[in-house]
Parts: sequence; structure tokens; C-alpha cells
Amino acid sequence: MTKGLALDDATDTQGRVLLVDDQPELRRLFRRSLNRAGYTVVEAWNGRVAVELAQQVTFDVVISDVHMPDMSGIELLQTLKALDQDLPVVLTSGSPGPHTPLEVGEYGAFAYLVKPVPFEVMRETASQAVELRRARAAAREPFEPYQSVERLRVPPDDEDPSGSHSA
Repeated sequence: MTKGLALDDATDTQGRVLLVDDQPELRRLFRRSLNRAGYTVVEAWNGRVAVELAQQVTFDVVISDVHMPDMSGIELLQTLKALDQDLPVVLTSGSPGPHTPLEVGEYGAFAYLVKPVPFEVMRETASQAVELRRARAAAREPFEPYQSVERLRVPPDDEDPSGSHSA
């Protein structure tokens, strides 16, 4: 998927969801539920594919399993946060692991859901995450023209811009 595909024209949906899970049947069930609620859903079967997609397409929320081969949901969360600190990432897990919901929150996860996740809970969590994402974007929008990589310092009128002092 690239930014030029119809996915970027999906502004009339509830939001764009990147769904990451190594279990195809779970992805299918969650995708159907989210599609019925009006979301545009893109699926990835592992973390590496999810990172590639996130570099090409802007998503409103990522919903990922914690326990996956190749790249864990925690590693995916950290990688995605490095790419886009405002991207809400929801982690799901069907089995207890080394990470508690509190620890996952400290990594910056938007939410931690225990499988089996009721469809209504998945849809409500996605809705809250999209709302947060859009609120953050709206709050930043007025300031975007003023952001720059390098800040310019304008010296006061009585200061020599070369930094040398004449006495």
C-alpha cells in the first residue's frame, strides 16, 4: 500500500486502522467488526510488515497483538512511537506475558486489551484512539507553519551579531 492508493482518499470513514496479528482468523473477525463500524482497516500479519505500512500510509490507530513471531507488539509499539509519537497503539494479548498493562502503558500504549476482546470494546477503544489522534492533530495544525528544524535567534538591537564586544 502506498499513499497514492484509494486508502488515502478514505476521509469519509471513522478512521484508518492498522490491524496487526499473526492469527488470520482473529484479524478477519476484528476487521469485519471494525469495517461494520465504518473504519478503513489494513491488515498486517507481523510487526515488520506493519512498520513498512506505517511508513507509507497515515493511520489513526494501530491495534496489535503482543505475542508475535519476528517482532513483538512491544517492539512494534516502540518502533511506531519513534516514527510518530502521536500514533495511538492498542495492544492485545490472549495469554499472560512478561508485560503487565501498567508496563505497557509506560511504553506509551493507548490501551491494553485482554483477548477475547468483545467487538464493542474493540470498536469503542478504536473510536477513543481516533478521537485522540484527531484532537492532537487539530491542536498542532495552527502551529505547523511556525515549526522549523532550526530556531533563529535574533540579537537585541544593542548586541553585536558577530558576538565580539567592543570596549
